Formats: sequence, structure tokens, C-alpha cells
Amino acid sequence: MKQAFLILTVLVLAPLTPLLVADELDLSRELLSLTSESQRQLADAARDGSIEIAPVDLPVKAPGDCNHYGWPIASMVGDSLVVMHRRIPGHNPRGAGGPHEKMSYGVVLRSGDGGKSWTKPYDLRDCMKPADRNRGGIVPLSHRFKFDKKNKSTEGYKIHLHAIGTTRDGGVVAINNHGVFRSDDKGQNWTHFSKALRDDTFPHQIVNIGPRVIDHPDHGLLVFGNWFGTASAPKLNDELVVLQSRDGGKHWKVNSHDVGFPQYEPAVFVHNNRIRFITRDQTNVRAHQQMTWSPGEKPSVTATNMKNPRYVDTVDFSFNPVTKRFEVVRSERYRMELWLWSMDPADWKSGKWRREYRLLAREGKFYSTADGFHPAGAVIDEKRGVQHIFIYTGHPNGPAGVFRISRTLDTPKLSAVLNPASQK
Repeated sequence: MKQAFLILTVLVLAPLTPLLVADELDLSRELLSLTSESQRQLADAARDGSIEIAPVDLPVKAPGDCNHYGWPIASMVGDSLVVMHRRIPGHNPRGAGGPHEKMSYGVVLRSGDGGKSWTKPYDLRDCMKPADRNRGGIVPLSHRFKFDKKNKSTEGYKIHLHAIGTTRDGGVVAINNHGVFRSDDKGQNWTHFSKALRDDTFPHQIVNIGPRVIDHPDHGLLVFGNWFGTASAPKLNDELVVLQSRDGGKHWKVNSHDVGFPQYEPAVFVHNNRIRFITRDQTNVRAHQQMTWSPGEKPSVTATNMKNPRYVDTVDFSFNPVTKRFEVVRSERYRMELWLWSMDPADWKSGKWRREYRLLAREGKFYSTADGFHPAGAVIDEKRGVQHIFIYTGHPNGPAGVFRISRTLDTPKLSAVLNPASQK
């Protein structure tokens, strides 16, 4: 990470350099709005090559009011990173503005050099048939209650939020409010499965999904979520919803399991042939819980010590090949901070996680003057020895932009810089 200190310094400390054009530099600083303490700590970590922060996609020339770029998730296929994010009017609809023809819930970018450079953003709707692109309206089915309340059409794709994953045969499958998409050339070209999860082929509620598509060797593609109700009346319940495809994403079956609480946007991966989950508990929107499940079994639930006074966010959940520990990247949005937690896999049943270090801290009040971070769908890049974490940050009405945080997998090393005794 030889450029790490320089990039971070350009963003938060130094005057303009050729690394970023003026409008990108000024907007990056505005959207990050790091606290002075976080600036100092990150600069120290960047200087020794432990962390790098750089923009991925910013609303420099946003279409209409759609200047809120957010909820990025990523997957890695070979040496290529593929990121997908939204381009919408805002998070808080009050004061955000209105939809635009270029509003999209599936903007993708590719990088072949670890995130140093990115392709031009591509709107996945551009590979859709004209009849499907705006099925039921410009605003997709699950978000009409927020941005198109007068539209009572029931046509559209019965998906809210998004998921992405790499298949065992080298494909990338991306699912979002516009349906199911697949690329077999590392994200360069995409196919839309027109009928998958569409209103006339999926006779179920809308499904609110977590950030990861996994390709299980015995069960095919799996995506996890919760029932969302209808477009006019979103409503959660206590069931884990499992979407399954055995043909690469064209067709999907669904089943659900009662887990005893309204779980939301589960982060998942397969470990020792069992599927592990960290999921939001929407009872009071203040905690994350663990779940363990295998097809044919009943999910088991474990309470954790990962609690917030309010405003839990969707996490990233992974296994660190360097420390050999489970790790969770988790927002504390009530004070606009991003933290890393870890656990020895042998302690899984305890639900007790260790708070390792604060990745960054931002000025502002969540959903009022500040917005972010949604670190879900991060990528372990073992070859480079880093985890690429993708976040959004900005204002809840826009502008907001997408950033990459690439941090060393040597957790103790970074903790020594970012987690002084005063923060513990």
C-alpha cells in the first residue's frame, strides 16, 4: 500500500494534488467528514501501510435529484473486484427530492488492480428488456412506498435491497430491486433473467435480502432474507427466508423457517459445512444475533453482546485467514462510527465477541445531518493481505458517495494504531 498515506492525506489533510480532480477532492472531504481524531489515527495507519481509503463512485455529475450513491456490496472473481450500489434520491425521503429516469438500484463498477482504478459505472438496467426495465414504473416495486406513493401498480420484481456473489464456475450473480443478473466475464457483460422473482412468476411477498449470494456445493445458489410484506404495506415477521437456485440464477425456489424474532439482512458464509449468520434483530433495532443453519434443519439462534442503544446496520461477516478468527465489520450509527469485532470460532456458541478497533469516525447525527455506512458485502483479498470494505457516507438527502477501505488482515497490527486505550 505505498500510495495509502498519500491517498488518505489528499482526502482529509493536504491541499490538492493530481491524484484527484478538484471537484472529487472537495466532495470526498465533504462526504467523509472525519473527526479530527479519526483523521490523525487513519493517517498514522496509512503511513505504515495498514489501511487505505479512496473514493469508488461519487455523485459529481448526478442525474437530477439522484445524488445519493449508497449501500455498496462487492464480490471478487479471480483478481477482479465487482461492486454494486444504488443511485437514488436519498435515504430519508423527506427533503431528498424525486426519482429520475437514471435512478438505479444496480450500478456496477469493476477493478482489476485491487481498487486503485475503476471502470465507468454501468447501470444493470441497460441489459434489461424495455418492458422489464420500468415494469410498473421508474421506481421499483419495493420502494414505491418511499418515492412513488401514488403508484399502486403491483408489477415489478419482488426484491428489496440486494445481494452479490461469485459462483464456483467463475460467474457473478447480482440481485437487486430490478431482478436477477449474471455475468460470466468478471462483470464486463451482464444478462438479466427477465422472469426470475417477477410479480407474475413469484406468488409470494416481497423478499428483503441480505448482502451475499453463496454457491453451496450441495444446494446451489442460496440467498437469505426476510419477508417484506407488500409494496403498499411493508411488514416484517419472524421467518428466515431462503431463496435457492440450481441453474445459476434463472429460476428460484423459496422456503422459510421461524426463528422467533424479526431478523433482517443476514450476513452469511459457509464454515465447516454449516451456514453461519450475523443478522439484525429488528425487535427494537438495537442488536445483532447469530444463527446457524443447514438445509433440512431448524435454524438455531444465539444472542450476542453486539448491541447498540439504537440504529443497528447491516454488517460484513467473514473468516480472517491470517488471524483464524471470525470478524464482523459493524456500524455504530448512533455516533457515526465503524468498528471491527472478532471471535475465535471455538467460541461461536457463546455469542461473545471482542471489540477490536474503530475503523473511522464521522461528524454529524445519523439520518439528520449524516448518513452511512453499510459495510456489508466486503471482500477478503488474501493475495494482497487485505480486506476491501465498501461503505457509503454523506447526507441522508444526498449527496452521498461510495468509498473503499482496504485494511490489513493483520488485525493486531492495525488495532495498535486505531484503538488506543482511550477508546476501549
